Amino acid sequence: MKTMTTYLVVEIRAAYAVVLDNSGRFIKTADLGYKVGDTIDKIIPLQYPENKKSRKNKIIRLAASLAACICLCVFGVYEYQYMFVEYGSVHMQINPQVEISLSRSGRVLDIEGENADGEALLKGYSFKGKDKGTVADELAALAIEQQYLTQGGTIAIFADAPSSGWSDKMENEILNELNRYLQEQGITVEIKTGVLPPEDTDDGKEILEEPQTVTIPIAPPVTSPSAPGPQGDSGYDSSGNEGDSIYSEESENSSYGSDEDGDSSFDD
Repeated sequence: MKTMTTYLVVEIRAAYAVVLDNSGRFIKTADLGYKVGDTIDKIIPLQYPENKKSRKNKIIRLAASLAACICLCVFGVYEYQYMFVEYGSVHMQINPQVEISLSRSGRVLDIEGENADGEALLKGYSFKGKDKGTVADELAALAIEQQYLTQGGTIAIFADAPSSGWSDKMENEILNELNRYLQEQGITVEIKTGVLPPEDTDDGKEILEEPQTVTIPIAPPVTSPSAPGPQGDSGYDSSGNEGDSIYSEESENSSYGSDEDGDSSFDD
């Protein structure tokens, strides 16, 4: 059964009365001609200015909370783009060539080789959770380990992005970081910004796109002096010396088989 609330008038002031309910609470109420000691069952509680101020503050706090939520959403999207959306890339050339994709904050989002040596350099390498400086240092260390980069070598850094200011900043920061790291390793390497020119061919020789052939003429065979010429020939050799017979001295000396004394070689 619901208990009925009653109020006992305990004090009378100039503008209000103070009552005590049966729960033990003191409440200020409008004075409707009460006297101390009266028991009443209905009152008109006073609304104080501080209560209105409290409601106003509550509304302000609610509005501030809503604005904070909106700001968090807006800045959350911006922060996501700033950290996790690709903004530009940095090309690192040693002999291996690699492309490092970066967010606007400089966080490494992806990396890939731009030539066969670049792919070999990156084999087994993990870039996740690393910034541009760390990745540049580790790629230089891998290039040294795999003998792509040696004392007196060259590293070129080139950044590509919508903002030239951002590109310049990335190039300079990576260049400074590589200088610091390689000095600690005791290796002297030239590090510069821009793209390296293509490598020259050995000794400046031109490389032909298609093989070329060279024909070497073969000289005609020389006729042997002892060989008889073809029918109708004059019997002279090709040297053009007149009076020289094509027959050898041995033939001339044979004299039909006679011996040195002029005797015939035939038996009598």
